[in-house]
Amino acid sequence: MKLWYSKPASDWREALPIGNGRLGAMIYGGADREKLQINEESLWSGGPHDYNNTGAAGHLQTIRDLIFNDKMEQAQEVFDDEMRGNPACLQAYLPFCDLLLDFPNHHEASDYYRELDLERAISKVRYQVDGVTFTREVFCSYPDQVIIMRISASEQKMINVDVSLDTVFPEHHVHIYGDNTLILNGQVGEREEALNKLISAWDGPGLRFEARVLAIPEGGSVSNAGERLAVRDADAVLFIFSGATSYVDYKNISGNPGEKAGSYIADLAGRSYEDIINRHYEDYSSLYRRVQIDLDDKHGDDMPTDRRILTYQDTEDPGMAALYYQYGRYLLISSSRPGGQAANLQGIWNEEEYPLWGSKWTTNINVQMNYWAAESGNLSECHLPLFDLIDDLRITGARTAEEHYGCQGFVVHHNVDIWRAATPVDSYAGVWPMGGIWLAQHLWDHYEYDPDMEFLRNKVYPVFREAALFMLDFLIEAPEGSKLAGMLVTNPSYSPENNYIDQVNRKRYLTYAATMDIQLIGDLFNRCIKASELMDVDDEFRELMKETLRRIPQMQIGKYGQLQEWIEDWDRPEDHNGHVSHLYGLYPGDQISLKDTPKLAEGVRKSLELRGTQDFRAWPAAWRIALHAHLRDEVMAHHRLVNLISGSANPNLLNLRPPLPMQIDGNFGGTAGITEMLLQSKACYDGLDVVYEIDLLPALPEQWSLGSIKGLRARGGFQIDFSWENGKLVKALLHSRNGEKCEVHYNNEIIQLDTMAGVSYPLILNKEA
Repeated sequence: MKLWYSKPASDWREALPIGNGRLGAMIYGGADREKLQINEESLWSGGPHDYNNTGAAGHLQTIRDLIFNDKMEQAQEVFDDEMRGNPACLQAYLPFCDLLLDFPNHHEASDYYRELDLERAISKVRYQVDGVTFTREVFCSYPDQVIIMRISASEQKMINVDVSLDTVFPEHHVHIYGDNTLILNGQVGEREEALNKLISAWDGPGLRFEARVLAIPEGGSVSNAGERLAVRDADAVLFIFSGATSYVDYKNISGNPGEKAGSYIADLAGRSYEDIINRHYEDYSSLYRRVQIDLDDKHGDDMPTDRRILTYQDTEDPGMAALYYQYGRYLLISSSRPGGQAANLQGIWNEEEYPLWGSKWTTNINVQMNYWAAESGNLSECHLPLFDLIDDLRITGARTAEEHYGCQGFVVHHNVDIWRAATPVDSYAGVWPMGGIWLAQHLWDHYEYDPDMEFLRNKVYPVFREAALFMLDFLIEAPEGSKLAGMLVTNPSYSPENNYIDQVNRKRYLTYAATMDIQLIGDLFNRCIKASELMDVDDEFRELMKETLRRIPQMQIGKYGQLQEWIEDWDRPEDHNGHVSHLYGLYPGDQISLKDTPKLAEGVRKSLELRGTQDFRAWPAAWRIALHAHLRDEVMAHHRLVNLISGSANPNLLNLRPPLPMQIDGNFGGTAGITEMLLQSKACYDGLDVVYEIDLLPALPEQWSLGSIKGLRARGGFQIDFSWENGKLVKALLHSRNGEKCEVHYNNEIIQLDTMAGVSYPLILNKEA
């Protein structure tokens, strides 16, 4: 489980990521110059701001009337002019600083090697100069909240290095504190509007930040060299990097970054390198080592990772799939830890002052995909920052619901920044008030993977109730003469980032009752109803949701046999959009399945065929892996995984779709897709009783004929270890944490278990089934 290379990184796409949730760095590994491009989770452009457009709700009925009367272009104009947020674009996630180390006379290095060890979360560089071996180890510690680098040599007094800090922001100052600490102070200044028009300008004071580097040589000396530290004739040297901003929360930027940055270093006083690295490893491995995967293929391990990616499409290399799976888990641990910000479009790693999409939280697929593997991949703690984001959005989104729609509850649209904007922003994509409803489903997933009534009562239900209050107010009865006259529909509506061509060849976005809306509302109300039943609360509210559900439109099958994306049969063979929002009901939702709704499942299959058989890349390929897995199509699931890795993985395996910037959702979605190929689970409710269905090896490709995995989680509080040979399950062990009932399915065999908490159950299955 290592990424390794025979040369330094030539650019950001080849550098290796480390992180602790708050700090992230991309390590280039140069012999004569090492560069760490560093991010801190809270350094964003802008400042505390209310994005709401006071009075916007007064224009809602006009827009609805125009849509019901098929005047979509006029409705779009009114929405853009009157209902978008103020301003109409959000702020951007920013690079923090660069840590630079210059090594005199190291430009002719030999025997070069660098790696990222996923088992230890440590990056290593090793090379020789004049017969002396130099080694660097770098890691980012969560318990100590610092980046650590140790440089050693095979001979004494051979380490000479100059250390400097730099940043893209003009308003900064570098100075030396004592003889061994380098400090950079800076502030994000005014911002001009970015050329891509997706990042807002800002004319107020921005966040202040501070970076510190402490040098501790073993032997030799460290001295003040102007705006640099100079280490000379050392046997080894330890560098401790700390950084912080003035961000307190989305309403307050009055923090003291110097005090915070200094405190992290002060906490390490007197500690040895061995103690620091052991604390790091103990913390990290407690998460990472919960899941172990072996697809029994080692032939790729002796090939540098960049070359291995290039050959993956033409070779059977199951080990690459296993490496990609664990890399996704490594990235989630590194970019999303309790108490911090949620992983954004680029996780925590960004080098651009104006990243193309602002590196925001995009809530119409991308941030959700970031967390699809959190529960099944046994990293539920890493899910918590997303729940904190939701809690903030309940506050800002409640004001948006009132100001923009005149509704109760809370609403979130398709993009969010650190200032917790919940308003419609950007272009037509902003006309989508379903983001909060989709986010809420992650709380339900967390509950089903670890059924806990206190979590349901205190965290899940309040969010679902507020989201349901908004939707109950937002839904409107379709008028006489419309296709769905008398039914309750969403208006305005659209299917995220896709358009349709109507019957007179007009390209349009706006509609009412798009299919994904119907599916999200179904999940919202059904789960809110179920929660209220389990807790025996809110009888009248529950009945109101049940009555409302009876008036919601149903999903439809269109003229090609496909699941319709819109209220009209507008799907077309030439539409190859990467978004497949209308297929949410199959995955990550569970309203559609081969067993319970075979006609709708076949409609999903036709929709995937209609959307295109070409090789999708990045997150669209990742989503399709899971969709095909739920259709039990192991051939196409594996094909999409190959598309994802060979078509959009950088040399460092981070997801990219040139010419667009890196988006980390493809990595996380790929990990989730692999899980869905190996294990799927579902909660089946019968009144207050629940049985959890667990499917083993539902979409195992022939390329993975031999393998094992330990530590996967299933809904119901179950953890499962299993192995297979010649494509057949040979051994399985189920651990029950909560003592729930379950059915384990494999091929046509079902094992029913009424489990006890804390007990493990060997599963005896017919290998020939």
